[in-house]
Amino acid sequence: MRFAVVGGGISGLAAAHLLAARGHDVTLVDDAPAPGGLIASVRKSGFLCEHGPQAVLDGPDETRALIDAAGLSARVLPALAAARRRFVRVGGALRPFPASPPGLIKTNLLSARGKLRLLAEPFIGRSPAGADESIVDFVARRFGREAAVRVAAPALIGVYAGDAAKLSVRAALPRLAALEREHGSILRGLRHARRAGGRGLGRPVSFPDGLRELPAALATALGARRITGRAEGLERTAAGWRVVVGAGVRAPVEAERVVIATPAAATAALLAAHAPAAATALRDIPHAPVAVVCVGFHSGEGLGMDLDAYGFVVARGEDIALLGCQYETSVFPGRAPEGGVLLRALIGGSFAPSLVDADDGALASLVIGDLQRAAGLARDPDFIDVWRARPGIPQYDMAHAARIATVDTAVAALPGLTVIGNALRGVGVNDCIRAATQVAADHPR
Repeated sequence: MRFAVVGGGISGLAAAHLLAARGHDVTLVDDAPAPGGLIASVRKSGFLCEHGPQAVLDGPDETRALIDAAGLSARVLPALAAARRRFVRVGGALRPFPASPPGLIKTNLLSARGKLRLLAEPFIGRSPAGADESIVDFVARRFGREAAVRVAAPALIGVYAGDAAKLSVRAALPRLAALEREHGSILRGLRHARRAGGRGLGRPVSFPDGLRELPAALATALGARRITGRAEGLERTAAGWRVVVGAGVRAPVEAERVVIATPAAATAALLAAHAPAAATALRDIPHAPVAVVCVGFHSGEGLGMDLDAYGFVVARGEDIALLGCQYETSVFPGRAPEGGVLLRALIGGSFAPSLVDADDGALASLVIGDLQRAAGLARDPDFIDVWRARPGIPQYDMAHAARIATVDTAVAALPGLTVIGNALRGVGVNDCIRAATQVAADHPR
């Protein structure tokens, strides 16, 4: 079967690779010279900067299978032991973030009263059937308000760069909602999963040259089946579909099936003529722009920071603008010259989107000042790299499920068309790989 896959991020690359592996005739249309979309690892002055996602979790079977199929299993770098320590800046101090629910009893993130409230979780009833809640409301109902504000909300900043009080638990954290639905309790559900021997989310892993190795390997395997050009139109034909590429610069791609794996706005543009309601729903998905500021030091001496950790996220209401900071050289080796240190700070998000528009110098000054206040940074960096993600990370708000239902209904009426991507059912790399794997499973040779 002839497939056209539109979009060269991890969703499109994985779908194209897996469909080709099943024997389909696949053409991937990518509007960027380099594959990977938001996954972009850049080495400058000896520092390896991740402009997009820093790692992928190796728990899901689909992810491990894709890494193996890409020929990268021998190059996998598990996160270093220090990555198990994480912190939250709350109440004017960095406080240990628990690695598991039992760890909440030991952390100073919560008061004694807040810890006691956790123990009531197994006795809290389920939410009404069909009801949705914000993540903050869901966690507050099950574990108490303190846990919602000091634990859940900061944790979500590290994923969505967004406000957990506005994000839907069923859309943004469907597995958490499923634990309540299926077991009546999050803690009971987690115990059941452990007894069943599930792998869980797994460890953060990357590669010696950064996460970009994965999309690069998938693109290499596709070879000439990956063409560079902008998909500017989608037309119905007697045999299926035609993808108009580059306004006449390239010949259209004829296919029986089309998989659209582009950002929400680009997908909306392609669907507008065929599914206007879906296009509107996609355009309505809010996004959180993010600035990534990498700061490097040729030596770790005298930095004044406890770097034996993954890094920290910042609860809202603190006196700093940072969303968080990852200690890159504490997570993966080879991210800085020998003896050096690389930090990666995030700014903006749905809380302060205008900060992303500040110039590089202003962003760097803001980051350095915040690191001084939050983590004790004692000297200026030797290296700075600034990158901006616009429109940024999709926000799965309380209207998200309705929007995606509209998209699903409209696309189902267009035979031979499939839509995936991080705007729909998961913003993480693992989510995108899972969706791409399902596309290939739905189309056996």
